[in-house]
Amino acid sequence: MPERDPVREPELVATYWIGEQEMGDAVKNGLKELAQRFPNAPRELRVLPPRHPGPTGRQQWQELMEGYARDAGEQGYRLVHLPDIADKLAHGLDRTKYTSDTLKDIYGMEAANAGHISTKDLSFYLGMGAETGLHVDLSHHHMRDSEWEAVQRSPNFNPAAVAPIDFSTAELKIVDLSHGEDALIRNPLSSEYQSTPERFDAAGIEPEYVRHLDAFAVYAREGTRGQQFGQAAANQYIGYLAKMAQDEVSKQNVAFRDQDGHTRFRPTRITLTNDNLLAAKYNPGDPRREDIIGRMNINAAIDAAHLVYGRPRTPDSQGPGRAPRVDPQVWDAITMQAFEVNGARVLPQLGLTKVSQNSWRSSDQRDPMDLGKTLAGDKVTLVQATNMGVAEAARAASNPGLSAASRAELKKLSEPSRIPYEVRYSSSADNSPRRTPSPAGEKGMSVEQLRQDVANMSMPRTPSPERPNASANVAAQPTHQPVKRSATGPRR
Repeated sequence: MPERDPVREPELVATYWIGEQEMGDAVKNGLKELAQRFPNAPRELRVLPPRHPGPTGRQQWQELMEGYARDAGEQGYRLVHLPDIADKLAHGLDRTKYTSDTLKDIYGMEAANAGHISTKDLSFYLGMGAETGLHVDLSHHHMRDSEWEAVQRSPNFNPAAVAPIDFSTAELKIVDLSHGEDALIRNPLSSEYQSTPERFDAAGIEPEYVRHLDAFAVYAREGTRGQQFGQAAANQYIGYLAKMAQDEVSKQNVAFRDQDGHTRFRPTRITLTNDNLLAAKYNPGDPRREDIIGRMNINAAIDAAHLVYGRPRTPDSQGPGRAPRVDPQVWDAITMQAFEVNGARVLPQLGLTKVSQNSWRSSDQRDPMDLGKTLAGDKVTLVQATNMGVAEAARAASNPGLSAASRAELKKLSEPSRIPYEVRYSSSADNSPRRTPSPAGEKGMSVEQLRQDVANMSMPRTPSPERPNASANVAAQPTHQPVKRSATGPRR
């Protein structure tokens, strides 16, 4: 095998398949295209198929892993099961808050709730913080000549923006969708995924205008600020999840295992209410889910850039509490511009093109228990059906309070099929959404105070009130995993 070209090829190409089925032709073609682009670089296919209980579930998992190994081997990739490298991926996490157990818990939670994109996004940042390499999803193909010609005709074209990456010297590269322009607003260094949390406004802290980053292809070098960026982004990403969990525990919308410590993320109950963002994050049918996942990804990158590459501002000229500033020349150095060509995103610096949206995925990804928008405003509890047992699920299927569609899906539990949740309605006074006010802020709050507040947050383990049916409550474990801390990036 020819030696790797250290300038044109990265030290590692890590790509990901997160799903519940065999890879389709489009995905296999992605493996082939990346192998053609980086023929001499070590390549890994990292996967996370769900583990359903029982002999049938174990057999399905084994068959999927064998199929993935076969497909990976045909194109020269090494197959990696993500939980098997959790210790390595946890290398850059703040160990006072998160551990490899935290990652395994989150991976299990995402796998149980069709969290394909979330798993990939977090794994990219974790990988950047643990190793030198290029992390890229399977929606890419080798850039075509016609696409390169279209890039050269783009009004955003300039030689510096398309110069190939020198992998022997680059420390960080992440996608910029806004061609060097400020396109988004964000209050950097927040513990919340929302771009402009209310408490910043209450404290008189103005948001920043920032580049539109994305992480469908990222590169970082170990021992540089690029690695620190990956570690900061991963800590922020998990921190957003922890903050959501903390908020919902205080509203008794979420309960965790009483014996778990603050590094675990294993909810036993998640109640679907309009003010429960954690439920929205993990409910495939919630219309807010896509926005939450997207903002968690982008804002983790924005926060990491400010934590690692930010330059402190002069307080008397920049106003109170302003976050560190990332200079334009720094943004240019750590980003690679994506050119839109016929709905695809062309990355000339990598010689790759990402196809639009999720068109590369197989068409049968729909969750069979997709609740859609029909439950908007209802209070329901997600109950992991696999923890209930077939007999109890069959009895639940005869419940006249459920819709015909829900009863039909639950009835299938007597057969080997994937039905992760039963819907159980709970009573509420008026079934109306509640708005939870943000904590009151103080005028002139400093960034350092904000950082300290975030660092000192802890997830209270408040047990949920006792309910009459104890056995049903024990069974109500919609996913398996707890967290409970908010996030800050690594200390610089």
